[in-house]
Amino acid sequence: MTHIRLIAPSSPASLEDVSLATHYFESHGLRVTVPDNFLGNDLLCAHQDDVRFAHLQDALMDQSIDIIWLLQGGYGLTRLVPQLLSLEKPEKQKLFIGFSDGSVLHMFLNQVWDWPSLHASGASQISQKGIAESSIHETLDVVKKGISSYRPRSLQPLNAAAKKMETLTGKIVGGNLCLATCSLGTDLQVNPKDKILFLEDIGERGYRVDRFLMHLQQAHIFETVKAIIFGDFVEGEEKDGTSLVDPVLERFARETTIPVFRLPEHGHGEENFPLPFNIDLTFLVN
Repeated sequence: MTHIRLIAPSSPASLEDVSLATHYFESHGLRVTVPDNFLGNDLLCAHQDDVRFAHLQDALMDQSIDIIWLLQGGYGLTRLVPQLLSLEKPEKQKLFIGFSDGSVLHMFLNQVWDWPSLHASGASQISQKGIAESSIHETLDVVKKGISSYRPRSLQPLNAAAKKMETLTGKIVGGNLCLATCSLGTDLQVNPKDKILFLEDIGERGYRVDRFLMHLQQAHIFETVKAIIFGDFVEGEEKDGTSLVDPVLERFARETTIPVFRLPEHGHGEENFPLPFNIDLTFLVN
């Protein structure tokens, strides 16, 4: 039986969230465990740093665990990066599932330990049906059948370089645009060399998305990427209700020679289909 360990290294959660997620996955024939003293008091996070790191370390090292599933995102994993980097890679590889704040753990597992991972909704969002049933079904399908069962969707080309391609093959890394940008200059700086960089975000207006992209560009992060894929960028409206995010992404694509694509329904939207990181994938280009 597939063994899932829930982790809460990010924003505060409730015992009800934990109970709902546990019972939901158990109803699908999965074994679910949570650590003792799972939730506690902290200024910003689900528990104090040392406790959250101990839970995460135990999940990574426990030989009985198959899947480590982020309960919910928010903020907190950045505070644990120094401790994460001190860990020795365990013998048994686990599949991490999560997104948003989980992008930090994706970067660590993909770049430092060379593990694959699954960019998908948190356990609480899945169990409480905070996304569409189609995304939930596909995520559970990958969980039960394995990450190799994933079938890539078609990409939408955004610039001339992308339109010349019929397929795109490579390994995806990345995640949340804000967190990728915040990693610059740290020991866990995002490193998409010879890989496909996936980026998405929530609540960022057009000028902020442009600022993040310019920061990454001027830090030379894009110089060695194979391609860039933009997922969904939601809730970034201006004060008048319009949005400049799509025009910003389109201008960025026009101004670069790197192939740039869109992959809708991956990110913080109503649909959030799973997307494997750090395994070889081949996408068709529309």
